[in-house]
Amino acid sequence: MIKKFLTEKKGFSIVDLAVAVTILSMFVGVIGHLYYLIASSNIKIGLNAIATYYVVKIAEDIDKMPYNEVQNDLNTTITNYDYPDIITMSLTVDEYNENDSTKENILKTVTIEAKYKVFNSEQIYKVKKLKIKEI
Repeated sequence: MIKKFLTEKKGFSIVDLAVAVTILSMFVGVIGHLYYLIASSNIKIGLNAIATYYVVKIAEDIDKMPYNEVQNDLNTTITNYDYPDIITMSLTVDEYNENDSTKENILKTVTIEAKYKVFNSEQIYKVKKLKIKEI
């Protein structure tokens, strides 16, 4: 009678349930962590794409401007672009001959920088370009 009771298969036992819960709990952590990594990578890629778009747009507009108008006060015109509040844009203009006055003033280096914070890490996207005086 006892032997027959142990060999009957009418369902699952507590041991089966404990093993299943243990295996499930081991893989839920791994799968959850992978999901978090994928989601954070998607957000970082999306914000980087937005920052790149606005930096390139500003660089293209600087190409269209006359040489004499490209100065450090362009930071005020950057605010005309409708970029998200999470991104901080800055623009600096350095003249090629600022350290040596014997050189002719025909080149300016324009640095456009976009900063944004994602998951407690600050990301910076920076582009340097030359503005050449047309003679």
